[in-house]
Amino acid sequence: MWTKLFELKNTIWALIIPTYLMNGFNILLVKSYFEKNVPKDLIEAAQMDGANEFTIFFKVMMPMATPVIATVGMFTGLAYWNDWINGLYYINDPALYGVQQLLIRILDNIQFLKSGTAAALIGNVVIDLPSASIRMALAVIGILPILIIFPLLQKYFIRGIVIGAVKG
Repeated sequence: MWTKLFELKNTIWALIIPTYLMNGFNILLVKSYFEKNVPKDLIEAAQMDGANEFTIFFKVMMPMATPVIATVGMFTGLAYWNDWINGLYYINDPALYGVQQLLIRILDNIQFLKSGTAAALIGNVVIDLPSASIRMALAVIGILPILIIFPLLQKYFIRGIVIGAVKG
């Protein structure tokens, strides 16, 4: 209903807005990170040096926030990557389908070909379709980008864990 109201159907914003506006966990995570890991003295020193709020945020706080930004980015990325239901609800254009939607569509097409009228029309070729191995191949395709991206972001997670352990 809100996608019609704001004309977001078949746009990327229909997938982005619910995650950012309706996800309190990420907001609490970032808030608690800034409260515990950014000293107030550092902000006061920047103000005494003549920095305005914009400069303090982008030149002082944001460089210190790379662990929490990487964490929230990874959580959000994994949520989008594994989510095919929201795409099913909000996206009708096949050109905008996500990877998970495409993988589900491939599996559905294989199941359709193996059942009923389609199998009778095509004949013995469909009976030999290896559905289990296709599912496993699609699972590998689905997880491969995550396996590539996670090691690149892992140093930020470790830095965040070390900061939390030291500050305790």
